[in-house]
Amino acid sequence: MNIYPAARRLLRLSGTAAGLLTGRKTRVSLSEDMELDVNGIVAGAMLTGATLLVKSVLPRSQAWLLPAAAVLPVTAFFRDPTRHTPDDATAVIAAADGRVLSVEQVTDERLGGNEWLRIAVFLSVLDVHINRSPVAGRVVAITSAIGGYAAAHTVGAEHNVAQYTLLSTAHGPVGVVQRSGLLARRIVNRAQVGKQLAAGERFGLIRFGSRTDVYLPVGAAQACVAVGDRVVGGETVIARWEH
Repeated sequence: MNIYPAARRLLRLSGTAAGLLTGRKTRVSLSEDMELDVNGIVAGAMLTGATLLVKSVLPRSQAWLLPAAAVLPVTAFFRDPTRHTPDDATAVIAAADGRVLSVEQVTDERLGGNEWLRIAVFLSVLDVHINRSPVAGRVVAITSAIGGYAAAHTVGAEHNVAQYTLLSTAHGPVGVVQRSGLLARRIVNRAQVGKQLAAGERFGLIRFGSRTDVYLPVGAAQACVAVGDRVVGGETVIARWEH
């Protein structure tokens, strides 16, 4: 087997991924309504490289089929479809795709110990995992929380590895928490302290199954969703400001 064409292909893929990362570009356009996060390019290149390597080293084996079969589904996990965020100053928008796991009043010491209305959304591996800002606001703090990797839909997920992003808004503080899950081992948060985010603006993602919580000041907003509802990140109104 001539491995040179395979090597050249691998170099092209690796070069594309490296160029995207070096240029700080976070996504590439696939069509008018669909983009792909740079993590998808990297994952696809790695799996393609693994496929070519196995096929070159073990030409008589079918082992190369395993990484080859994973290329498309893993790359598709990082899809980033265009979303149309409502132009409504009273609306709080879903920060992620998924199913509403809970709507409850809680306190969280990482957000100052105040009382919050928390709307938690569980993302399965089939959901789009891009995280978006639920409201317009300025990033005032980003905090990392150490923890475990319990299944994101269980009570134990409260103590998982997480990233807390706190926004200052016209209606008061708003928190967005990216929680890891059983399979999710990597949280990507591209927000920066001091940056102004628009409602529905992308700011990160979580790899392979996770949970995203939105924290709103108690008494300032009324939930518009219930447990079990499906929501679309950047589009579905999950709450409305009372005033």
